[in-house]
Amino acid sequence: MARRRILIVEDEAIIAMELRETLEHLGYSVVGNELRGEDAILAAGKLRPDVVLMDIHLKGDMDGIEASDRIARRYDIPVIYTTAHSDRKTLSRAIRTQPYGYIVKPFNEHDLYSNIEMAMHKHRVKSRLEGSPEMVDSALNMVAGAVIITDAKGRIERLNLEAERVTGYCLSDVEGAPFFTAFSVTVPGRDLMMEKLLSSSEYAAGSMLSLPSTIRVRVKSGGYSMAHLNTTIIQEKGSSRIQNIAFLIEPFAPETGGGAAVVCPDLAAILDAMPDPFACVAEDGDVILFNDPFSALCKRLGNDISGMTPHIAMALPESFIGGPSFFHEILADNHLVTREKVVKYSTGSIVYLIRYLPVARNVDGGSRNLVLQIRDVTAETLAVRQCELTREGAQKTDDAIEKIGDLCSALKESVLAMSWAYEKGPAFRDAANEQLDEVNRIIGDIDFRLIEIEKNRQV
Repeated sequence: MARRRILIVEDEAIIAMELRETLEHLGYSVVGNELRGEDAILAAGKLRPDVVLMDIHLKGDMDGIEASDRIARRYDIPVIYTTAHSDRKTLSRAIRTQPYGYIVKPFNEHDLYSNIEMAMHKHRVKSRLEGSPEMVDSALNMVAGAVIITDAKGRIERLNLEAERVTGYCLSDVEGAPFFTAFSVTVPGRDLMMEKLLSSSEYAAGSMLSLPSTIRVRVKSGGYSMAHLNTTIIQEKGSSRIQNIAFLIEPFAPETGGGAAVVCPDLAAILDAMPDPFACVAEDGDVILFNDPFSALCKRLGNDISGMTPHIAMALPESFIGGPSFFHEILADNHLVTREKVVKYSTGSIVYLIRYLPVARNVDGGSRNLVLQIRDVTAETLAVRQCELTREGAQKTDDAIEKIGDLCSALKESVLAMSWAYEKGPAFRDAANEQLDEVNRIIGDIDFRLIEIEKNRQV
């Protein structure tokens, strides 16, 4: 098997040399070491390493966070951050770039090896999930409803076969055109609702937003077709950045009287393309829609739901996901709820962030379904905690140094006084000698502790 190729981006020569030796000892091939963010981007494009180890704090105009973001966007190469310390703002910026790992200096072989191997694994899984455009088109064509996919700005990228049948347009007719313009869709309050979908913190990847009442959709044959319209956003993995918007069209059936609640189209194919566990739970607790990552999580927690339409109580433990009263409370309040749960496995603990979002409103305003999004935030949680501990430790060290410095000043004044007494004559000499020895011993001990504290601050 070919050795994995690593690009080091580190502006401290000694650290870079030690890192190279450690990586080579672990069996990796170091293809280069860059000192600046701009050079790292060029090297990544030229050398195409398997993994980039990126120091966050680099000299020059571009720091490691910006360089990592550009490398990931241009070349899809996994990046692992390396840093001695970071404030909360820097850490938040780093997390938004979706790093594949985060290692705090000084390094050890275990941390390096486990982070690199996990980064490679996550990248392979991500590549499989994203698939080719042909695979995405095939998946969309399996969806029962009419689905139109746009980019983050609403420009049409894909139509499935049902969307072509409903509208009469093929992709070549409308590709690149804004969705609302291409189909002459006019909805009162549309701009406000779309803004809420795209920018509000109350909506997450996979969130459904139903536009009110029925709308008119222009068809190619002339005239308009009445339909219900739902929208959902698809975010990039581990990021709040929007990748696509899916518009789901359901032709209006007059026999329903126009008052029936909107039923979400079959989103299984879309949900399965999402890396995080997602599920849609009905008011009675039945899990009516879920993706493979959700099924895998249920199995890991002790329940195999493959091939089933299970009740939520049979899918996930109540201690993890919550009970009926908790779900009813969320549906009644009709607001996003977020909470964290820690699960202890034999291999260690994992922190999950669970988002509960009510969707698919009834005519009377009540929410019938609840969308669940579950995300592993262990790395982010540990990094934030490490940041907090580092900041607290630094503050305590600064306080201790200030106090010890004051004590040293006082002791030195005492030494001078005793030295003066010693010079005055034999009557004071013995006592002065004893005190002088004791004071000198204390000063030596304090100086030693100061040196130790300074070493700890550097680490």
